[in-house]
Amino acid sequence: MDRDLTFRDAQLKDAAGLAEIGRETFAETFGDLYPPGDLRQFLDETYSVSKMEVDLNDPEIEVRIAMAGKKMAAYCKIGPCKLPMDIGPEPALELHRVYVYQARQGVGAGRILLAWAIERARQRGAKNLFLGVWESNERAIALYESRGFEKVGGYKFKVGDTLDDEFIMRLRLA
Repeated sequence: MDRDLTFRDAQLKDAAGLAEIGRETFAETFGDLYPPGDLRQFLDETYSVSKMEVDLNDPEIEVRIAMAGKKMAAYCKIGPCKLPMDIGPEPALELHRVYVYQARQGVGAGRILLAWAIERARQRGAKNLFLGVWESNERAIALYESRGFEKVGGYKFKVGDTLDDEFIMRLRLA
């Protein structure tokens, strides 16, 4: 496997590729947890090209891509905090996604993107970086905890008509 990754900021022309990697990585990681109709509805609503274009046109949202040659291997998205909790008065951002194709996991793309997200949040003046993670995603939780994130709450995450239990985690940046 080619371990040579390059990283760059996403551009509007990347919308279709981001929609594809979002759909494929979510389905390969979590697809067997949901009834097919729920999964299809969630993927269609969450990872459409037009939804990606809206994100890429939003100056508050930043997306960073890991490329393996000419193919997207992973991406990370940060922006305003939309989690269902009181985040307090301090400036905060949310780590919305760190998605890595399974075939590309273990080569550092996720860790590099997470480091980028933390640094960008600091540069943007955030005092806290929040994220939501499925309570049974032990690999991701361990990675976040290794970077200093702590569990501070929970909520229900809707995939079609299925409700998942998610942890809300926070990293204090200041």
